[in-house]
Amino acid sequence: MSDFSSFKGKFRVHKEALHGPTAKVTKRPRESLACNQCKRAKLRCDRRQPCSSCTRKDEAALCSYQRTSPGSSHSATAEDRLAHLESLVKDLMQNPNLGRSEISNTPVEVQSVGDPRVADQNLDEGRYVGSTHWSAILDDIQELKTAVAHRQDAPGPSSRDLPPSPGFNKESIIFGSPSDYPLDQVMGQHLPPKVEVDRLVAIYFQGENFIIPFIHTLQFQRQYRAFWADPAQVNPLWLSILFSICSVSTLIRGAVGISPTSKEDLITKSCQFIEASGKCLVRGGYHRPQPLVLEALIMYAQCKNMQSLDPSREAGAIFGMVVRMAHEMGYHRDPDSLGSFSPFEGEMRRRFWALCKQVDLMVSFQLGLPSNICLENCDTKSPRNLTDSDFDIDTEILPPSRSEDEPIGLLWFIVKDRQMASFYQVCRDALSFHEKSHTEILQLDIEIRRMYTTIPDVLRTRPLADSIADPPFLIMTRIYVEFIYLKSLCVFHRKYMTRGNRFSTESCMEAGQRLVRQFIDIYAEFSPGGRLHGHRWMLTNFTMNDFLLGVMVLCLVVHIHRRGPRSSVTDPQAEDNILPLLKQAHAICVEKSSESRDARYVSRAIAALLDGPMTRVVAPACSADQTCNAMDDGVSLGWLDPFSIEDNEGLDWGQLDSLLLNHPGDGTGNG
Repeated sequence: MSDFSSFKGKFRVHKEALHGPTAKVTKRPRESLACNQCKRAKLRCDRRQPCSSCTRKDEAALCSYQRTSPGSSHSATAEDRLAHLESLVKDLMQNPNLGRSEISNTPVEVQSVGDPRVADQNLDEGRYVGSTHWSAILDDIQELKTAVAHRQDAPGPSSRDLPPSPGFNKESIIFGSPSDYPLDQVMGQHLPPKVEVDRLVAIYFQGENFIIPFIHTLQFQRQYRAFWADPAQVNPLWLSILFSICSVSTLIRGAVGISPTSKEDLITKSCQFIEASGKCLVRGGYHRPQPLVLEALIMYAQCKNMQSLDPSREAGAIFGMVVRMAHEMGYHRDPDSLGSFSPFEGEMRRRFWALCKQVDLMVSFQLGLPSNICLENCDTKSPRNLTDSDFDIDTEILPPSRSEDEPIGLLWFIVKDRQMASFYQVCRDALSFHEKSHTEILQLDIEIRRMYTTIPDVLRTRPLADSIADPPFLIMTRIYVEFIYLKSLCVFHRKYMTRGNRFSTESCMEAGQRLVRQFIDIYAEFSPGGRLHGHRWMLTNFTMNDFLLGVMVLCLVVHIHRRGPRSSVTDPQAEDNILPLLKQAHAICVEKSSESRDARYVSRAIAALLDGPMTRVVAPACSADQTCNAMDDGVSLGWLDPFSIEDNEGLDWGQLDSLLLNHPGDGTGNG
């Protein structure tokens, strides 16, 4: 490598080169950390906008900060870059091999990091999912997994080709600077007239099961009136909550068709409200523990999660941040044992923590990741079954919980909170490397079923023919509560079903059939003319994910049944009972493939399973520029099953080698 010693000093910036021989070196002006008012009065400034000192002196409008001019900033950037270049040259002089290794590892063609399709691809390739995720079940069905891979490589649209949501913004707003989003500009750009906001807020509070329990209706109404009386004094975090409410209501309006505006325009408008909500989060300093920050963050994440029938990784990241900050603010400790809170404040904190537990467990379950909350380290009590009219900020003693004989107040929310204890144990076992003994399996199974017996009769699912007088909200909350129980059985017993446990096989098969059958019945009512057609927005990605989990469990049961006559862990009639359900589930997945990448993938898995008693594939020799049709009535994939390899003593291993060596892979011969 060339001797860099001769280049010493060559990269230094001389003042003569930039400004002439008589120019002086100009130091970069330091940006003041205190506002001009506090600096003039020699007071300590908390750096807010406006700061607390100016607010106390009624000088909020005068609160401003000295900023570095654009010209000096540009000059400073140039100097920084030159200094960095000089540092790199010194490093090269000290370690000649450094540059060579870095250059050799640099790709010739670099893709744009701003391309969302590139980002999605990289995330999928490096993504880890645990046993709670429905796709992990494919690891137990080797030939089906291979068949699906062949179908995905076949000509036709890929699951990666799903178009981005209208209004999708590649740049993340919540990593901006507070100074970028003055509230008057945010409101001027995104806030509709009051009459329109009134309608959106009304839609939200009439939606029932999208109302976040920590938003107290009476308190919100007071805050809402105060906002319109003096919008300039609004807390940015409260305004973020308002924009999130408007976003959810706009999506609901588009789903139920109560607006003359097209569905696409409504989705775009909803995304604009989310953008405004994110700007307000930045303006309010969302990273700092303070009043309303957790509520605003969860509302923002809820909006993100509602944009797709597939789980939102972005929402999952935000929920994780919420959990961490909630611990910092002591929400995991009951208000009676920590701090000094009024009865109203204590109950609202219990509501928030209950929601935090549920959302964290559900989202972690969706993504196949461990929960961020350890329930053993929490002692916050469950909230009471009260309506918002039962208590307010001036309440001195909370009234007792309402009866659980009627579905009023937060009954469905409290029942879900009870179920979290057993659901938490199920998720922890599914992601654990430890296997339970048969006795331990029975013990946890008993606990799951015992928890189900605590569900009030009014929230138990029943045939739709027996629910003709029930409102859609009640019908759907029954499904939400029921599915927690059924997916607990599916996830818990699936692990032991694959190990030949007959009890787990029967339990898993029964729960999977029940879950899929109930979803099929409910889904039919979302169609035009159905009883739930006007409430299609109630079909969330949580419910869709549960359905896909149930479908994959049934695929696994059929696989186990087909493994051979020696398999005695399944009922001989199992396949006959399950295949009709899978055919109906396949039709639903195909219908939802344009909206859900997960539904498209599962539809291919079902199709591969329904092709015949054994999924078959032929792998002819193909060159890199040829497209092979992988699915055909050729060689059975049964010999790829690690559980039955010993049954193939007469297998032609030469033919096997030929198929594997000629199998098309990445187009390079290294498949």
